[in-house]
Amino acid sequence: MTIAQLVSTISQGQAITTDQPFNRPGNHNRIIFTAVRHAASKKIFALIYHQDGRLYMDLKADPAVAAELSDALPYITAGRHFDKQHWLTVDVNAVAAPTELIKLAAASYQLTA
Repeated sequence: MTIAQLVSTISQGQAITTDQPFNRPGNHNRIIFTAVRHAASKKIFALIYHQDGRLYMDLKADPAVAAELSDALPYITAGRHFDKQHWLTVDVNAVAAPTELIKLAAASYQLTA
């Protein structure tokens, strides 16, 4: 799955925008981050990036749910680039069904509304 395909999958008709706020021109960033935001408020609800040949997505989550998911599912860990209690990181390549990505992204979208 590409970043564009993932953005299309998780947007589900929501008004969103994407940008790369952490990537400055001229910098040779090893990781290119794509922020997925609410169109109106510009709040980030997903951060998508490739690292070590894998596609990852950071999502906002209720702390209790985030802890439960990271304990139960090997492809979900505490957030790498945000508050580890309120964000989780999903190894997109390891998720079997796109519906799971949609569900996780929808929860993040609601929490950041």
